[in-house]
Amino acid sequence: MTSTVPTTTTSGASRRGAFTSSILILSNLVPLAGILFWGWDTFVLLCLYCLETAVIGFWTIARAATMSRDPGSATGRSIAGTLAMAGFFTVHAGLFMSVHMLFIYTLFAGPWMGRIHDARDFIRLIVIGKDLWIPLVALFVGQGAIFINDAVNRFVFGKASLTNADTGEIMGEFYKRIVIMHVAIMGGAFIAQAIGTAAPLIILVLLKIAIEIRFQMKARSKDATAPFPSPAAE
Repeated sequence: MTSTVPTTTTSGASRRGAFTSSILILSNLVPLAGILFWGWDTFVLLCLYCLETAVIGFWTIARAATMSRDPGSATGRSIAGTLAMAGFFTVHAGLFMSVHMLFIYTLFAGPWMGRIHDARDFIRLIVIGKDLWIPLVALFVGQGAIFINDAVNRFVFGKASLTNADTGEIMGEFYKRIVIMHVAIMGGAFIAQAIGTAAPLIILVLLKIAIEIRFQMKARSKDATAPFPSPAAE
């Protein structure tokens, strides 16, 4: 038997959810430093958001792998099966990122085209030269905080997850999130490039944060209805 009556446990989960969501939002504010202090342009900011796909993909694989280990789950699989799933997803998401990066390079690189000729140039000039690695680490920590909070709810407190019920839904949510996010970002990027000032880039970062908040509110509203086992349950 399960209970949906609010308890100390559910209140604790709500506080943890709010705290981890705050970490994610704060991590998304770091790119503002790039725009205001590190000389980022539209191309550099879009490169960050493209690379963030890999960050989200990493934690998506981790979530799918842990979900697949649920005893009796219809999606349960061996370690080999989990690795095969992770490999397939990595290749698929990698192709998506490659096409997306080519699209960004073609439309927004501008003067960077004469300086970036291969991956080594990209890492040296963009990831390191423009301090892109700093917000990437921050975004990795922010997404990791959400994953850890979900894991604590599931494995420590035994709370069922309604939003990520199986591997297919987890992967579907990943692509849904990425497509919505990048359509909005690319639309804002065209405006920012046309105007040519820092203000539209700041608005673009805030737009991205607003989308993140929307996703987190949606996830938390669904998780709020997921029952914790009643103390009397056996």
